[in-house]
Amino acid sequence: MKLYEINDAIETLLAALTVDPETGEIPADVDDVVAQLDALSMERTAVLEYLAKEVLNLRADQAAVKAEEARLKERRERMARRETSILNVLDRECAGQKTDLGVATVSYRKSETVEFDTDSHNVSNIALWLAQNNHFDCYRSPDPVLDKAALKKLVKSGVEVPGITIASHVNCSLK
Repeated sequence: MKLYEINDAIETLLAALTVDPETGEIPADVDDVVAQLDALSMERTAVLEYLAKEVLNLRADQAAVKAEEARLKERRERMARRETSILNVLDRECAGQKTDLGVATVSYRKSETVEFDTDSHNVSNIALWLAQNNHFDCYRSPDPVLDKAALKKLVKSGVEVPGITIASHVNCSLK
């Protein structure tokens, strides 16, 4: 029997135990109703116990999955560090030259990043300069957050922003 069915049966039996207001008698056989209530109560307890065990099992399963996730994350991070280390060796040995290795090719591409000068790394000062020179698309307020993509476009267009430089990098990739 399902929990809601047990609860409905208990309510029905309790309704049968109501006293008749005119005669003061209980219309049902009290001993039979009490026996049925005891049986339903025991069945209800068994269902609730099952549900409690199910919750405890789910908690244990969640803890096991979380531990496995942590173990796998650490393993993935170890693999990523090893990959970076080996790629650095390939980069050093190929010395910037595209190299076909048969199973893979070591190649290089240029990239540029926006960097802040160490002496003027104050974001507020840079945002103030941008606002004074009407470059509102390069930052967001109220806490100044600089948009590096917009700053890169601005500097590449020839505007000198104090404290901002474009750094060129050569990135090694293996495909």
